Amino acid sequence: MNSTKNKIAESVLLSFLTFLLLFLSVTFSNAQRLKQYSTLDEALTKPEEVQWLELHADTLTEFPEELLLFTNLQYLDLSNTGISSLPDSIAKLSKLQSLNLSGTQIVTLPNALDQLTSLTSIQLSYLENFDLASSLIVLSRIPSLKSVDLKYDNLSELPDNIRLLQQVELIDLSGNPIKTLPDEFASLSRLQTLYLNNDSYLDLDQSINVLARIPKLYELHLENDGFNTLPERIKSLRKLRYLYLNENKIEALPASLQDMNSLEYVDLNKNPIPNIFWDSYRLSPKVKINISD
Repeated sequence: MNSTKNKIAESVLLSFLTFLLLFLSVTFSNAQRLKQYSTLDEALTKPEEVQWLELHADTLTEFPEELLLFTNLQYLDLSNTGISSLPDSIAKLSKLQSLNLSGTQIVTLPNALDQLTSLTSIQLSYLENFDLASSLIVLSRIPSLKSVDLKYDNLSELPDNIRLLQQVELIDLSGNPIKTLPDEFASLSRLQTLYLNNDSYLDLDQSINVLARIPKLYELHLENDGFNTLPERIKSLRKLRYLYLNENKIEALPASLQDMNSLEYVDLNKNPIPNIFWDSYRLSPKVKINISD
């Protein structure tokens, strides 16, 4: 059994290292290609060259109008600033692809945001008073939007109009005290990746009933949610390929997991599953399992 575990661990490690090298290569390539700036004064010396700008000063309480001079800006990070609103003029940043507003004082998003037709990713985490319901209307009108980060926004429930995010492929809801998912969540027909980490309130049985109706969901993160068991209904997630269950309290797996034909990877790192369990439990040979401590 130890030999089998070692081979599995080696295989997972090799796959991870391959992915990591590829990720670092792409990241480095992008960093080399895009000129990065971290102060407004420096960026203003050559506004036409600014493509990546990070401003993190907590003394920054208003959206700097000078940002509109950066007509080639693609990545804008205003996280952990004191900014509480965005002007309609932000629509002039027509090449913007990624916008990070995490940890700001933002409550709502301006209607003009839907004119950012190149925007694919928006980070809205750690927003204490964020009005998600009204902001979803704006987000739904951004045609290229694929990724929405809503971590730690103190959301105890999701509004029914979450269904409006029809174009989105990844949603991160980690760290919110969400107990149940609304039925409308099942209408997210393009959703592929969902993060529900760090949520000890989550009713997994109810959530699976909703998630099973999402046709393209293939990656699910349920890390550090305090689960003791997995329900047999997990098999209803028929398209699921990657399942992350790290840092829970799981001691055994349901038999139904063996019937999930699309499954390729299960991460069970830091769960108290005894070694003897694996003597009689087998998943498909194609499924990679991480069971390291």
